[in-house]
Amino acid sequence: MQDNRAVPTKLRASDVLAAIKAEYRRIFTERRDDLIAVGFNAALVAICWYLLPDKITNWLFTLHGALAFPLIMEMWMLGDTPATNVAGRDAVRAVAQLHDPAAMRLWLRVKHLVLASFVGPTAALIALVIGAVKHQSSDAAAVAIVLLFLPLGVLSVAAWVGLWLPYHPQKLIWRWRHRTDWRAALLRWGLLVFLPFMVVPVIAILLLTPSLIIWIIAHQGYPPQQLNTAGLWIGTAVSVAVSLITFALAPVVATKIARRRYDRLHGYLSNPEHG
Repeated sequence: MQDNRAVPTKLRASDVLAAIKAEYRRIFTERRDDLIAVGFNAALVAICWYLLPDKITNWLFTLHGALAFPLIMEMWMLGDTPATNVAGRDAVRAVAQLHDPAAMRLWLRVKHLVLASFVGPTAALIALVIGAVKHQSSDAAAVAIVLLFLPLGVLSVAAWVGLWLPYHPQKLIWRWRHRTDWRAALLRWGLLVFLPFMVVPVIAILLLTPSLIIWIIAHQGYPPQQLNTAGLWIGTAVSVAVSLITFALAPVVATKIARRRYDRLHGYLSNPEHG
């Protein structure tokens, strides 16, 4: 039986530190599979990037270059159900927050912050190591800062998917037993399992668009893979600002979605047998 004491069901602004500690306890106890998914995706992209033949790697990855690797790794780490199925993976507490927009906003921000704390620093550290090896310290530092904050914005928007279309994590054997109900048990689940891999990169590109425009302008008149230093850091600062603003505002949109879908969400999340 799931232990509901691991995380408070009611989160208040005055309890931010306690809420963060409680979410770390939850992710290391109840939802260790979140970390397994993040770690597995990181390992998978590393294997594909470094061990597959160049022809396959060039087909598999759109971006190339040493510092593209930590960005792609971060997208793969985020591109899984922990990013989009926030409500379904913590249904008991999600139901407890539905009636209280302020508590729900805090609950979402804490969840995004905790998951981002595993993804952002990992990708940022890899960028710094690559920069040191490739003698691209300045570029690597800028990439690392972008990657450190980008998950906050991506996770904040990706959570909207789970408020429109949540699903309860169930074992494959459970889904096999409910295979006759193919719409609820198989089609919905199959769609939502693969959706993060499409949604997360799109969100990241949208959040990075202002910085990409600045970097493209800063690249004019410079050799390949070089940018005007001022343009590099202005674009980096804009990326950080966009991620932080999104982190602050996206949960407001999430609470509006939850309020509009209150009856459906409450009914669905309250019954794990919906699958």
